[in-house]
Amino acid sequence: MSSAYYAVFHLLIDAAVANWSNPAARAALARAFDHGNMKSASMRVSNRKLFPFASEDPDFVKGLRLVADTFVQLQNHRHFADYNLTRDLEVTHAVNYVRSAEQVFATWPKLRASQISQDYLVSLMVKPR
Repeated sequence: MSSAYYAVFHLLIDAAVANWSNPAARAALARAFDHGNMKSASMRVSNRKLFPFASEDPDFVKGLRLVADTFVQLQNHRHFADYNLTRDLEVTHAVNYVRSAEQVFATWPKLRASQISQDYLVSLMVKPR
């Protein structure tokens, strides 16, 4: 479970810091990302009232929301799997979470160059003001 979450977590961070022009500083920049901020940003992107993306390609919007929704779900499930000792995680659920992460990896390359995806990457690190 944790592996699926952290795979998506690092995919997004790697995509964001790849835009930084100084390769030597990318590792330090990657450390600035915070799980809570990334979850909040992903929840905002998924909110159709806050971000209707009316003028954007619907396929890109659908893909970006899939990435954002999956990130939030995987983070929630990782917390449950790591910290909730009242119930075991079922194997079928774990397999489904890994498949969700795989879907993000298949979807992201199609989205990464779009402006809304680049804006999303920035929002993962920057708190809204």
